[in-house]
Amino acid sequence: MSSNKYESSELNSILESLFKKNANGVLSLKTQVTSWQHQRSCILILRHGSLVYGDTQVSQIPNNKEFCKMLGDQLKPNLINAALSVASEKITNPTSITELIELLTKMRVFTWEEVEALITTKVILTLEKFLAHPGEAQWQATSDFDLSYGKDRHGLAWSKIQQQLNQRQQKWQSLAPKIPSLDAIPIVTKEQLKQINNSQVKEHLRNLVDGKRAIVDIAEKMGKDPLTVAKSYLNWVNNGWVSFEGTSEAIQAVIEAKAKIKSIQAGIKSPENTAPKMPTAVKTSTSTPQPLDSQADSPGLPIVLSVDDSPIIQTTIKRALKEDYNVLLADKATEALKILNQQPVKLLLLDLTMPDVDGLEFCQTIRKIPKFKNLPIIMVTARDGLVNKMKGHIAGTSKYLTKPFEPEELREVVRQYISN
Repeated sequence: MSSNKYESSELNSILESLFKKNANGVLSLKTQVTSWQHQRSCILILRHGSLVYGDTQVSQIPNNKEFCKMLGDQLKPNLINAALSVASEKITNPTSITELIELLTKMRVFTWEEVEALITTKVILTLEKFLAHPGEAQWQATSDFDLSYGKDRHGLAWSKIQQQLNQRQQKWQSLAPKIPSLDAIPIVTKEQLKQINNSQVKEHLRNLVDGKRAIVDIAEKMGKDPLTVAKSYLNWVNNGWVSFEGTSEAIQAVIEAKAKIKSIQAGIKSPENTAPKMPTAVKTSTSTPQPLDSQADSPGLPIVLSVDDSPIIQTTIKRALKEDYNVLLADKATEALKILNQQPVKLLLLDLTMPDVDGLEFCQTIRKIPKFKNLPIIMVTARDGLVNKMKGHIAGTSKYLTKPFEPEELREVVRQYISN
């Protein structure tokens, strides 16, 4: 069994490499969610170079009866036990999953289309939890899992899975900044609980919101799609019933960021010892904020400033550019403004959604300052619509780069504007 560590941007490449090799086996993934140090694991199973199964609930390959019982519990819970006892006696290969499912489809317990749709959804929800984080992959070649779908015995359509993952990413982005991601941790205080007039919501929050579970973990415990759960939480956030880790800091930062923007527009340089005040609210998280990387490592190289509140994205950007550029990092607009005043930045990589101010608003502000009028500003965002691109153009961005991106794609974009 081979084992390799990978970065968040490399999981797609690992899978596609296995597809090209026409591989049969199990890819076991283990990852660490850096914001709150919670480890996740899953298995992805390939057959003849196609993805056929994925799950976070199991750590080893299920046998044919276990697999069909899982299908039946979700598709036809009233029929599956009786049907399995009959079908198990009729199959010629006692370990074959595909043959057992074929018999159950002939008994009209479920259809191949229902099975494929269910497993596709399970694979998408599994991959969604892992694509944004670095981790460790272990590959074990085996042909014991003979699952395939339909009369032509095909695998799951990878293009369809990628398309749905991209669509879901856009939906997650639409929930930001109130719900930053599926890894966001909801927090509810005693004062907030007192305000809730819905007994079911109050009971749910009491039972499942503990300051440790993320949205994705709560959804998994409920057996629901994390996006569906997140939409409910968005309503509760709007009602003031629940908040998310970092919300109080974001509110405080909005006030301070706008005050600093006005001072810079007036030509007043903020004192170096002026730091954002800590909010009075007590933070329940024990995670350590990523330190601001605001000092140049190699003074001779052109300086690129990346503004993004995702440590994973920041790490990816720094690794992609560090050979040719000095990459400075800021996770909010206030820090970015300070660096821009102190360092000769040659190019700005700017996230559209930041915790203190909107990226487009920040871009417009930068463009109004004479010395930054011609500064290349690359908007880096998960949103990929024409309307957003037009808004970025109006705000003064030089180019639009959509996440996720390959390191070479980023390097090529930066090379268009600056060179050593």
